[in-house]
Amino acid sequence: MKVILAAGGSGGHIFPSIALADELKKRENSDIFFVSSKRRLDKNIFKGSKYPCFFLSINPMPLTFNVVKIVGFILKFFKDMVWSFYIILKVKPDVVVGFGGYSSGTICVAAKVFRVPILLHEQNYVPGRANKILCRIADSVALSFDGTDKYFANVKTKIVHSGNPLRIDALLNDRDVSAKKLGLFLDRKTVLIMGGSQGCSFLNETVSRTAVIMNKKMPQKLQFIHHTGPKDYARIKQFYEENAVSGKVFSFLETISDAYAASDLAVTRSGAAAVFELAYYSRAMILVPYPNPKNNQRSNARYFADKKAAVYKEEGTFSAENLAEEIYAILFDEKKLYELSQSAGRLACPSAGKNLAEEVFSLAVKNR
Repeated sequence: MKVILAAGGSGGHIFPSIALADELKKRENSDIFFVSSKRRLDKNIFKGSKYPCFFLSINPMPLTFNVVKIVGFILKFFKDMVWSFYIILKVKPDVVVGFGGYSSGTICVAAKVFRVPILLHEQNYVPGRANKILCRIADSVALSFDGTDKYFANVKTKIVHSGNPLRIDALLNDRDVSAKKLGLFLDRKTVLIMGGSQGCSFLNETVSRTAVIMNKKMPQKLQFIHHTGPKDYARIKQFYEENAVSGKVFSFLETISDAYAASDLAVTRSGAAAVFELAYYSRAMILVPYPNPKNNQRSNARYFADKKAAVYKEEGTFSAENLAEEIYAILFDEKKLYELSQSAGRLACPSAGKNLAEEVFSLAVKNR
């Protein structure tokens, strides 16, 4: 079986697609091909990948009426359509799976032209524009969140609830082993700080000041794992050293599972990949969604907060001092920490990769 997986633009799109690819390889001797974008992030993730990858333009749909941007979008769109036709003819896939974002657009349209079955996967609670458009030509639409089906009312018969695929084999869960590997103390409460796959200066700066406040208030009781992204790494690392903050600063973690396993609480953006991976570890969360009003992280954060699985904070509405109080109130209240952790764990869906793989096989069999 040959399958094309189209994902790009963010780790939230790409990591679930890689999880599905690994699941498909387990179940059948499948040939997997990726279609992504030419963004630096996408190329870095797929660099050295065991799966061949084709790269399309960086060409998001304009949000406002701007003649120059619209003309540029159309020209790139037609160029990518030609490239997508070539990919379909070269690979001859049995199924194309789109994970949202522009990278899914032209390859799914090309698949429809050649009557190749299309499966869409929506990672977020509120779907993105690409999946809202492409659902009309898709054969099946798989969802991560309960309740997202209301946004696909016009294609209800195509809906399946799969969950969000996780890289289960990479998510090892041994707290002591991971803490030792990262050079952490075994007897201290641990806060994980993550700004998303591309880093977040607001979180990096605010939470690093929070770390200083808490480190002074509770010396030898608390430590931090700070995943900064490449942009702020040198500055934040120097800040921790100058203020003698207990913890480790990383630009990028190859094995993010060690950070999940070693932590008690995460302060993070609310991309679907991050929140479902943390839920798999039953970790308490303080979620600070990306502030763009068009972004779907807010809805993810609200969903987890409504389920009592996270604390929801809007960027700009809290200070380092406020955050220090919030972290203290969770970490050192065993009942609250336990309740948040257990609620998060109940939202995890470890079988999501298998569920989505089953849907791929089902479409391939029907097509044959």
